[in-house]
Amino acid sequence: MKNYYKKTLYILSAVLLSATTYAQDYSDGLFILNEGLFGTNTASVSHIDANGTLENDIFTTQNPSMTLGDTGQGMGFYGDFAYVILHYSDEIKVMNSTTFAFSASITDQLSAPRNIAFYDGYGYVTNWGDPSDTTDDYVAVIDLATNTIAETIPVAEGPEKIVQKNGKLFVAHQGGYGYGNSVSVIDIATSAVESITVGDVPSSLKVDNDYLYVLASGKQAWTGDETLGSIHKIDLSDYQNHVTIDFQTSEHPSFLALDATDLYYVLNGDIYKMATTDTTLPTVAFNTTSDAQLTYGFDKVDDKLYLLDAIDYVSPGKVFVYDESGLLLTQYTVGPLPNGVYKNEGTLSVNNYAFENTTLFPNPASGSFELNLTENATVKLYDVSGKLVKDVKNTNMQPISLEGIETGMYLVNVEVEGHTTTLKLIVK
Repeated sequence: MKNYYKKTLYILSAVLLSATTYAQDYSDGLFILNEGLFGTNTASVSHIDANGTLENDIFTTQNPSMTLGDTGQGMGFYGDFAYVILHYSDEIKVMNSTTFAFSASITDQLSAPRNIAFYDGYGYVTNWGDPSDTTDDYVAVIDLATNTIAETIPVAEGPEKIVQKNGKLFVAHQGGYGYGNSVSVIDIATSAVESITVGDVPSSLKVDNDYLYVLASGKQAWTGDETLGSIHKIDLSDYQNHVTIDFQTSEHPSFLALDATDLYYVLNGDIYKMATTDTTLPTVAFNTTSDAQLTYGFDKVDDKLYLLDAIDYVSPGKVFVYDESGLLLTQYTVGPLPNGVYKNEGTLSVNNYAFENTTLFPNPASGSFELNLTENATVKLYDVSGKLVKDVKNTNMQPISLEGIETGMYLVNVEVEGHTTTLKLIVK
């Protein structure tokens, strides 16, 4: 029995050592959200660091025995946290933006969530609701301090992309399983909603200091009611100065990108570029590429363009990286169905907080455990499925009871003054 116990301790120690070994700092570089195969819980996040080194599936690497979820649709960063929107899971996974350690799961009042924007301590998430009901779509308002829904704002059918500027939310109504042609403008202070009519199937939104740019893809020929695509430039001062540039009826652009002077979009697999001041469309592609088989995402981040390839909707996807002249620099193989490129801009984030030396003891533990903190902390204990099993205020280094907690591995989320760290605990 003594030898068996020693062997068990060795295995547990190896598990913890392995978890420590794989801990990374994801504070720089880019994140690729991979949608994963529908219904299979294979959504994932890939990370490309500042040196161009790729690491796939970083959530599962940092949280062994956990999966990210089903159908990764959108992603965002606010404060010390990353938020991944999981459409088919009806869930938002919250994780530390530097370590990618799991922090929380939000599921209440989410129904087919799509994308997220942030403002003043709140997250705003577009939701389709029941796809068979055209009247139940909404924006969920999340209090990020508690990860609870503070309010829901009803909007038109099929809310998709969402951006925030100057206390206003702009929501593109692509239409869900139908076809939309509007952008909602939500006043965050009052939750009042007004609507701007644009072209059919508004699929992308970008905003600068003065204008909102909307790319409407138009209805495809297979719908039996083909309509043209269009680009809309809308003055943010009153939404009345509205310039529309139309494509040919048979042209259906997608994936709008924006930098300080130019707009970029994808048409028939090629990348096009035009000045934000242009009133006509370019006649020649900026970059005629045969690299991607099935373009599934596109954006410009800093001085590089990223084209995301779904290949065949099943295989691991690819990311093609181009410089500002259109030259292919490199490519990466990522998870299935890569659909978005994200950068953590560090909004309100405080990195390297005084958690660097935080430990819990004893570990493994039975009965109770303690933290080597002198500050008051909120401590949440999650099982490996992400279920919250204990939530306590820990003050003056008091032992935290494990009464009623079953044996197994747990994630301990520790929060002090809005900053968090996540540790691993084994209960024996």
